[in-house]
Amino acid sequence: MEFHFFEELATILGAALLVAILFSRLRLPSIIAYMVAGAIIGPQLLGWVEPAGFTLIAEFGVVFLLFSLGLEFSLPRMVALKRPVFGLGGAQVFFTTLIFALTVYWWGATLEAAIVIAGALALSSTAIVTRELAALQQFDSRYAQLAIAVLLFQDLIAVVFLILVPILGGTADTGIAQQLGSALVKGALLLVLLMSVGKWLLPRVYHEVARTRSDDVFVLTTLVIALLAAWLTHTFQLSMALGGFVIGMMLGEGPFRHRIDIEIRPFKDVLLGLFFVTIGMGIDLGVVTQYGLRITLFTAALIVMNVIVVTVLARLMGERRGAALRVGITLAQAGEFGLALIVVAQLHGVLPVEQASFVLAIAVLSMFISPLLIRFVDPIAERILAYWPDAPREEEEPEPLVEHNGGHVIVGGFGRVGQTLARLLERNDIAYTAIENNAEVVRRQRRRGANVVFGDCSDPRILAQCHITNARLAILTFSSAAAAKFTIEQIRDEGIVTPIIVRCHENSDFDELISLGADRVVPEMLESSLIIGGQMLTFLGLDEAEVNQQINDLRLTHRDN
Repeated sequence: MEFHFFEELATILGAALLVAILFSRLRLPSIIAYMVAGAIIGPQLLGWVEPAGFTLIAEFGVVFLLFSLGLEFSLPRMVALKRPVFGLGGAQVFFTTLIFALTVYWWGATLEAAIVIAGALALSSTAIVTRELAALQQFDSRYAQLAIAVLLFQDLIAVVFLILVPILGGTADTGIAQQLGSALVKGALLLVLLMSVGKWLLPRVYHEVARTRSDDVFVLTTLVIALLAAWLTHTFQLSMALGGFVIGMMLGEGPFRHRIDIEIRPFKDVLLGLFFVTIGMGIDLGVVTQYGLRITLFTAALIVMNVIVVTVLARLMGERRGAALRVGITLAQAGEFGLALIVVAQLHGVLPVEQASFVLAIAVLSMFISPLLIRFVDPIAERILAYWPDAPREEEEPEPLVEHNGGHVIVGGFGRVGQTLARLLERNDIAYTAIENNAEVVRRQRRRGANVVFGDCSDPRILAQCHITNARLAILTFSSAAAAKFTIEQIRDEGIVTPIIVRCHENSDFDELISLGADRVVPEMLESSLIIGGQMLTFLGLDEAEVNQQINDLRLTHRDN
């Protein structure tokens, strides 16, 4: 029997590995890969593994996920971002949950099921959004900051939803209000206990553990603490994930936070992967097959509704239409906490299997689509903004602008690189016009005398207003290779032959940028390596002229390859 368990475990891990490798080649989220692997090896397809034996182990994945979230949870950070976190984030969760709950309840679900389903669909994917924003190097943009702020609140409220599930699934004769009150009292007592332990006892424990200088003891201590906290909350008939979150939050305030996060990450990733595999095994494929069209339509409705709600709320809070729309598109999907909520609700009898499978299918499909939406958020937003009635009025800037009808340089993007280039042009009395889509940067730099306009550099109308056809040169300083590629395509599709110099981060983008129409490409990693290498060889005593020749040879070799 025991051997059979290890056979099934090996099957799960092997299938997850193979599908994850395939999905990484397709640049699709690993979360989806795990669920697909579970669906393939689960009882409804190949039937190699039964999910029942792994449910409890997989649930520890959620515990460690919340534990890691607690480590990153910072009260000062929340206070600094209080307006977008609690304002936009709170409003998004409230209105989205309310709309979805009323819709699902009207559709015929129970009140408890409606609350759980609405809460699950209101939570976006932190894993997908942060991964894609990191890949696009967009963390400094306004819409990315807003998205991260909303995700912070969603991660926090996810804990509340996970606490509510056991209450909603309770079998006692008492009403929900009384059960909730009881849970809040127990939760408050437990919170005081865990916070006291975390503040007074655990720092001393970790100091003693650190004195052993043993990695094994450090890891074992962290695992025991996280599991004890989960067991304690479970004993109080609350969510195990709550214990993981609270104790993680307390440890996150101490000096061992980074070490703990590093040591616990492998266990979290493996157990969380196992959790998502069990989700895939639990999806009723018969429901998916039977209601395929309905699932597709509901997924589209979910994405559209999330975009509308977030965009409208962001606009009401004073955000510009471009940032508001982009954050709406970025947060259009369901997330991993929503999946966890659905599964936990099914385990507690709040949702029947068929209903849970239907909602899981919607959530998973939205997560499939989401990476594409985020990667192409700029062109999608620009297409929509073209039909926005008040667009011209919003883009007007009161500050005077020096018009250049020819002989100037166009600087696309006015971050640190663009500003440095502008200073060089000014020192050499070369006229330029910069284009930047961050309104705050435009306003600030215009006050300093920079010749910068607000707009999207890929928009042919903006380029025409900046007289790109008569410009001597266009320089694209974007950190995102995708944005640079799209802009070059737009420029060349308009028949504009102005020379283009492009900044790129990865050497692998060099050939594609050239093929799209760039005249010069400056790979940051290559150039920084060559500069450091030149300094190294000069420091070691080599002749400076010889060093420069070697650097140039390497640069030419890269271009030829």
